[in-house]
Amino acid sequence: MRSREARSDALAVVRTLAEVLFAASASLALAFRTSPSKLAPAAADPLRSTLVVVPIVALALVWIDRACAARGGRRLAPALRRAHLAAMLGLSVLTLGRGALGLELSAPVVAAGWALLLAHRVYHQTLTLRPLLGRRLPERPSTLFFFLPLVVYLAITPWMSAQRPPDGDEPYYLLLAHSLSHDLDADLANNYAEEDWRTFMDRPIAPQPGDPTGPDGEVYSRHNEMLPLLLAPGYRLAGRSGAVMTLAAMAALLAWLFLRLGRSYFPDSPGAVLLATSLVAFAPPLLLYAVEIWTEVPGAVLATIALDRALVLRRREPRRWEVLLGIGLPVALLPLLKLRFVLIGLPILVLAWWRAPRARRQLVALGVILALLGLGFLVSNQVRFGNPLKMHSSEELDLAHHSLGEFARGGVGLFFDSAFGLFAVAPLWLVVLPGLAWVATRRQTLLADLGLLSLPYLALLAPRGEWYGGWSPPFRYGLVLLPLLGLLAVPAFEHRRSRGARALLSALALVTLVLTLAWVAVPGWTFAFADGKTYLLDHLSRITGSDVVRIFPSTIRPRLATWLWPPLLAALLIAGWWWPRSRRGRRSLGPPRATGTALLLAGAALIPLAGARWPSHVIEIEDAQVGHYGGHLHPSRWTVDRARYRGGWVLRPGESATLPVVAGGDRVAVTIHAQWVSNGGEVLLELRRGEHLLATWRPQEERRWLVHETEPMPWTPGEPLVLALRAVEPGTKPTAAAPSGLVIDRVELSWSAEVSSERADP
Repeated sequence: MRSREARSDALAVVRTLAEVLFAASASLALAFRTSPSKLAPAAADPLRSTLVVVPIVALALVWIDRACAARGGRRLAPALRRAHLAAMLGLSVLTLGRGALGLELSAPVVAAGWALLLAHRVYHQTLTLRPLLGRRLPERPSTLFFFLPLVVYLAITPWMSAQRPPDGDEPYYLLLAHSLSHDLDADLANNYAEEDWRTFMDRPIAPQPGDPTGPDGEVYSRHNEMLPLLLAPGYRLAGRSGAVMTLAAMAALLAWLFLRLGRSYFPDSPGAVLLATSLVAFAPPLLLYAVEIWTEVPGAVLATIALDRALVLRRREPRRWEVLLGIGLPVALLPLLKLRFVLIGLPILVLAWWRAPRARRQLVALGVILALLGLGFLVSNQVRFGNPLKMHSSEELDLAHHSLGEFARGGVGLFFDSAFGLFAVAPLWLVVLPGLAWVATRRQTLLADLGLLSLPYLALLAPRGEWYGGWSPPFRYGLVLLPLLGLLAVPAFEHRRSRGARALLSALALVTLVLTLAWVAVPGWTFAFADGKTYLLDHLSRITGSDVVRIFPSTIRPRLATWLWPPLLAALLIAGWWWPRSRRGRRSLGPPRATGTALLLAGAALIPLAGARWPSHVIEIEDAQVGHYGGHLHPSRWTVDRARYRGGWVLRPGESATLPVVAGGDRVAVTIHAQWVSNGGEVLLELRRGEHLLATWRPQEERRWLVHETEPMPWTPGEPLVLALRAVEPGTKPTAAAPSGLVIDRVELSWSAEVSSERADP
């Protein structure tokens, strides 16, 4: 009976959707004297694929709602269901007829509207699923906690996949999946020759440096075959879309596994664990990586499976083959995805041996087997690549080789960097800070487990030059640790009853929602370059004409904000989370939410105000608020491992840059960090206050970073600083094809301070 009711309800929704869409199309056609066929989205419309999946997503959500009620949960209120249906129909009509209606709405704006509707539905649907967890987390949560994230990921996949071609290592994983699924081999020579990459992108690709070759012209990939093997069935069925859907299913599985993992540490807090699961599943970064081709999502799935089994063995005797299949197999597969995942798998084995004494004999035997497999893996790498570590060196494992500053930059950057940090892409993840404080004082067992599982991996990752992960959304290298961070969010959600906690939660959730809508609507904004900037902050700086970027932390380009934000945010969140405690329970939910929203709006208003009022001390000349009249970026935007180079702007004779300055006094000393590139002619840099010449500098040493400091000079508030370059002898011609130039890294302003001339930059 219930299944027949579910089918009839779903069919009714589909019929209603079709009827209303047809009626709306006919009305628009009549109003604008055009045929309904002209209202169909054009083949080039980026929203075309989104409209195709709308009925499928709607049907799936209806099924989840009915299945939830059938299993003991609640159904969505009828008024809410009707509102969602009306909004869906309205957005469909807007998508189809925005041209005929004369609405100049860009596709990303409409996509953001669809994402907002989906977020609203998922929020309320998650609340209806809460009764399925009961008062104590079940051993195996309902599969609806898998299907709901899966529907979300599949709903956003057509739009987000169409906005960007595969980037970074993604094309090579897809090409290898193509070869495995069509040729049944890993030889890519014929795939490069036949340009099989055209099946999933337009930009040509060539073998990467370090790819091994065979004696008969074979070309293999330097990447492991494990991820392409996982993708091959889906790729064979539906190409790139099938591969992406495979990873979307794995991301949904990760969300379900995290919910099950929560039972091992917080069995009596189902509500808080559900909130943490929602954070893991529906917020970036997992939401972004669910539609990307990277090893981190499968790695997180394998690590969570092994960790969950290891923790289960604390409570009972191991079953037959449970240690081998539940722990050994995932741990063995981890390095086959990425070699660095060894530092995730080995701590899980140690934790299992430590916490599950009844399984130690089996774990020792498993350790011997894995050691032999690991030795074979290293020998295979030596034979194929001439290096047991493939593209890596043994120096990367020598932690003493790195300074404390390198550990600090990478560690802080993973979480706080405005372009690549976890807290920047989704500020709601800041709840792990009060959660960590609570765990440190109340749950020493959990703290010890998290330290054992994460510190070895972080110790290897943090000091790396490319700790941020290139050509990918933020927090790529840290994604495998996301379930562990989700566990830290549980105590924060469990102790959210104070007014301060609810105000902070409201503010963080709202800004995360806004940012998530932006990331979904314009996925390219999450792919930042390693230059200390972001698309959003650059856009804000360009609009306001002020240096907004300096207010936010960056470890790619360290500044004062880099080291101020972490302790300030930690202190604010930890202190505010438990103060003051509410005595009225749920009846006082309104005011704290309003307070959080007001704090968020006030903070947003203060950002451009601070950029316009905070005195300028360091100006990066390549920033968006600087007016460039000629010249070019240095190094080029697509430089590999760009963070190793000092960024700057190249000026040649006749070119200039105008730097907006917020005065901090009546006199200023200017310090310029620059490098002179001579190609047959000397240059002279003029420093002007608007049109008034202040000083000149004639560099004497070539191809060396220099620091030039001026004497304190009078300054007029509101005037810009102009840097103009000219040739010393305008009549002479350079001996090289390119004229001489000056690479300017940054300008430092010291208000009412005295300094002196020129020295080599340390």
